[in-house]
Amino acid sequence: MTARWLLASGLLALIGCRDDRLWPASMEQQPALRALAEARPVPAGAVPIGGVEVLFDREDDTDLAPPYPLDEAASQRGRALFAIHCVACHGPDARGDGPVSAKFPPAPNLRHTSICKRTDGFLYGTLTAGGRAMPTMREGTTSRDRWDLVAFVRTLQREGCTGETPAPSGSAAGAP
Repeated sequence: MTARWLLASGLLALIGCRDDRLWPASMEQQPALRALAEARPVPAGAVPIGGVEVLFDREDDTDLAPPYPLDEAASQRGRALFAIHCVACHGPDARGDGPVSAKFPPAPNLRHTSICKRTDGFLYGTLTAGGRAMPTMREGTTSRDRWDLVAFVRTLQREGCTGETPAPSGSAAGAP
């Protein structure tokens, strides 16, 4: 039995060492993708780890219900994310008076009655697909992160909504 095994493995070794079937000895001989080649297409029926999220316009998810509870824990996580991603434009109190709004078109007051009336799905869709001047937050945040931001915005809105839009930074209040 051992002799047969040795004979078979020796025969395989001889076949594998033929000149026309050399084992690639250097990196130049290895198969590789060329630089800047496109990514391979996703196989049909494949589901990414985070789930499938196809959203191209913020109006696509107006009736979407949150898959996670928008509770105090979500609001606290959203508060931390808001400080990182949103304060620069919307300001610390989400009134649209962040430092970026002084140089660019002002961000909306998230406590404005028109935004308070929007659905959770619309807010989530705006975070995911972007808005008129707002960039998409799809990269850099997870779906859960964006729902936590919705929970935090809803917490701020429960403190009170207003119909006022803040004056642009650097202008006097009441000036024409």
